[in-house]
Amino acid sequence: MKPDWGPFSTLGNTAKVILGVIAAVVLAAGVGAFLVGLGKSKGWVGEGHSTMDSSRGKGMMVGGLVCVFLVASLGTLVTITYGMGV
Repeated sequence: MKPDWGPFSTLGNTAKVILGVIAAVVLAAGVGAFLVGLGKSKGWVGEGHSTMDSSRGKGMMVGGLVCVFLVASLGTLVTITYGMGV
C-alpha cells in the first residue's frame, strides 16, 4: 500500500506512510468483516444457525468485499479523477 500515484506523489514521506497505514488498516478491517460475516452465515459464530444471523452474515460479507474492492481500486479511481481535473 504505497500511495505514490497521482496527486499523492508530491506529498512528503511521512504523509505517504500515514496514508499507507490507514489503507492497510481499512483493508484489514474489511477482510475481518468478511470473515466474521462468513462465520455468521455458516452458523459458526453467534447464537446458532438462525435466518437472522445468516442474513446478517451475508450483509457483512458483502460489506467486507466492497471495502476491500474500494481500497484496492483507490489508486485507479484517484488517478482517473485527478487526470480528468487537470
